[in-house]
Amino acid sequence: MKFRPDVEGLRAVAIVPVVAFHADPSLLPGGFVGVDVFFVISGYLITALLLERLAADRYSIASFYAARVRRIFPALFAMLLVATPFALWLLSSKGLLEFGRTLYTTALFYSNMHLKRTDYFAPAAELNPLLHTWSLAVEEQYYIVFPLLLALLYRHWRSGIAPVLAGVGLISLAGSAWWLHSDPALAFYGAPSRTFELMVGSLLAMGGASRWPALPRAAREGLAAVGLGGIVLACFVFDADTPFPGPAALLPCIGTALVIWAGAGGDTLVGRGLSLSPLRWVGARSFSLYLWHWPTLVFLRHWSVGEPTAWQTALAVALSVVLASLSLRFVEAPSRRAAVPERRWLLMGLACIALMLAVAWVLIKHPLAVRHADAQQQRYERGTNDLNPQRRQCHGGNNKQISYDQRCRFGDPTVPPQTAIWADSYGAELAVAMGESLAAQGASVAQISSSRCPPSLGLVVPGRSSCTAHNDEIFRALVADAAVTRVVIVARYDNYLPGQPEAFEAGLRRSIDGLTRVGKRVVVLEPWPLYSYPVPDALSLLYRTGRDPNRVGQSLAGYRRDHAAALAMVQRLGDMPGVSVVKTSDALCASGVCAVTADGDPLYFDGNHVSLRGARLIVTHFAGVLLR
Repeated sequence: MKFRPDVEGLRAVAIVPVVAFHADPSLLPGGFVGVDVFFVISGYLITALLLERLAADRYSIASFYAARVRRIFPALFAMLLVATPFALWLLSSKGLLEFGRTLYTTALFYSNMHLKRTDYFAPAAELNPLLHTWSLAVEEQYYIVFPLLLALLYRHWRSGIAPVLAGVGLISLAGSAWWLHSDPALAFYGAPSRTFELMVGSLLAMGGASRWPALPRAAREGLAAVGLGGIVLACFVFDADTPFPGPAALLPCIGTALVIWAGAGGDTLVGRGLSLSPLRWVGARSFSLYLWHWPTLVFLRHWSVGEPTAWQTALAVALSVVLASLSLRFVEAPSRRAAVPERRWLLMGLACIALMLAVAWVLIKHPLAVRHADAQQQRYERGTNDLNPQRRQCHGGNNKQISYDQRCRFGDPTVPPQTAIWADSYGAELAVAMGESLAAQGASVAQISSSRCPPSLGLVVPGRSSCTAHNDEIFRALVADAAVTRVVIVARYDNYLPGQPEAFEAGLRRSIDGLTRVGKRVVVLEPWPLYSYPVPDALSLLYRTGRDPNRVGQSLAGYRRDHAAALAMVQRLGDMPGVSVVKTSDALCASGVCAVTADGDPLYFDGNHVSLRGARLIVTHFAGVLLR
């Protein structure tokens, strides 16, 4: 294939937004679309290469996979080998277990399906050093099927290649749009829902530079400018709340295709710009930079026990560039130049996979054996499991709601619940803690909770298409349930206030007003302090690295500053008739510093959900309001 310097520069346009987004999403809220640019480039280059070999009768599946091993494995497995000791040093036992599982699936190129449980845009995702391997898995899954399909069509139905590929792409796009509503995680991580992006590149390669219609210079200039503009626009306009991929992904994908198409027909201003040395320098390192930047940033977040400073982040990005350059010079380039037979490359690829599987097995089966942990450290780390033991059965999530008739009850099982907790994920542990106390009174509590689905009537939550109807059903059932005389409302208010504060508060008011009108008392909990790093892991990491675990707690003044909008809203809700307010800071921040432990036990099981220990503390402190 003829070398395209503009395509090499286009790789820089892909990787820079990704790195910027991962370093600080506010820099480029839609920078994650750089991965989609990579998908199109990959589909274009690989398809063009395969077509050339088919035309020259030099096509071999073994040769193709040997080339993939030569291209991908050396840099990837070098990164995995270096990342593992840092994981052993910085991750908690639970984090090591997850690292081992992700390492295992990465070695087998299906980490995307393992990571499907992780919201890519959630804070927890920022702590997984191998999260970025999902895109490599998508590509390799595509290239398991695509070369075989292309060879079959080329030999038996050459004229049908383009229609078949276009049909597959349209089915993938339709599926992606469908999964955005039924299974957003599968839509984001799944190879079937990303296939259309790679197919855009493959269809572009089908024409070839000589077979696409010849366009005048002005038309090519316009196409290139529009294409580059589409990529840039997506980087600035899209954000974590944009339903993605689906139809939205067409903007960066078609934009990338236009830039490549325009450049294939001759020189353009955009092409000359992309061919500049600085962009080509970055583009040449784009694969290694993609591999190294994410674990570098993640391990910095772990060491910082939260959000690093801007200077620390900038230094981490600079270090990533250095590591990418070293990887290119000493790993990638020598591998490409090495005169190694294809069979040996395949054997070395299998050896790399076997080695990583062995390391992963140790981390999965014996996460504590690889690190000494004394009693206090184990006590800290056990906090990650101090949660509602029936969370899986009793808590809704991923648009799979639990109906009112199927709600869980805690307390005395012989009496219907007089109290109901209506909440997002913040209600699950409170339900258990209240049930434990109410059982002694011959009473019980119903848990009605669903992730990112606050009890705000009419609120449309991005990515939670079933939330509105679920709230309507719960509201009607609560109003009709004469046994329930008290409804406890709590939510992670900062998830909803920044985007739609008026709609969120108005929906809460409708919920509260409807409940109090039929004689029910409503208790609204103020927000509790939040932390950017899982509290049990922070305590464990600080303890084992000789730092003071007590530094984790937030000051009362900082809590009031960070939650000013939510506190003001709850105060306004508390002025409504029949409403009581629970000031959680009175229980957690009485000393002026908000506690994260009680008698050595963590009060949170992650960075924002109180543990059972924390929920019991709140319930005990406010027994007069919550249990009376």
